[in-house]
Amino acid sequence: SMMIKLCAFADEAESSLAGQIAALKRNNIPYLELRSIAGKNVRDFSLDEAREYAKILAENGIAVWSIGSPIGKVGIDVDIDAYMKDVRHVCELAKIFGTTRIRMFSFFHAYEKREIVMAYLQKMADVAKEYGVELYHENEKDIYGDVAKRVLHIMENVQGLKYIYDPANYLQCDQAAKLTLSLFHNKTDYFHIKDVISQTGQLVPAGYGDGMI
Repeated sequence: SMMIKLCAFADEAESSLAGQIAALKRNNIPYLELRSIAGKNVRDFSLDEAREYAKILAENGIAVWSIGSPIGKVGIDVDIDAYMKDVRHVCELAKIFGTTRIRMFSFFHAYEKREIVMAYLQKMADVAKEYGVELYHENEKDIYGDVAKRVLHIMENVQGLKYIYDPANYLQCDQAAKLTLSLFHNKTDYFHIKDVISQTGQLVPAGYGDGMI
């Protein structure tokens, strides 16, 4: 039988690390998808801050499942060589937090720039490999990989990426769950549990929307 592992963006419960740990413990969730602490995005942590946070999490029995980084949530016109510094930094943070997973995205204003998107994503995936970590692409509205067709382009053209399936984000792009689940269920490495009522775009508890959760 499959063990379902539950993980959370605990910054949706509290901003402080102590508050996030308390919320995870209250809900018996042993894994954190680390996105921000005390209002600071994970990408902006110094290595020393990361070491301190990692120590506190370990003392509390919380493992970091993945780094919920914003990597790739930038315009496609970004200076990619300068941007790789951010990518490398996030890879170093992942090592400190003891995870091999980094959530990422595939660029804004990029629909017409398919070749560039693929080249940049490949460059990022190659850097992650140097650090022994992996990038997990999340479908998200307004980025290149927001609809099934373009996520498939990424899957077909970039080596070494893994994938997160976010039901609500697909629904917000008018992509029916029946279509996206049939395409991606067995190509997905982990799922975000987030549901939406298609007609209104309203976020609702899991199972109450059109995500077929």
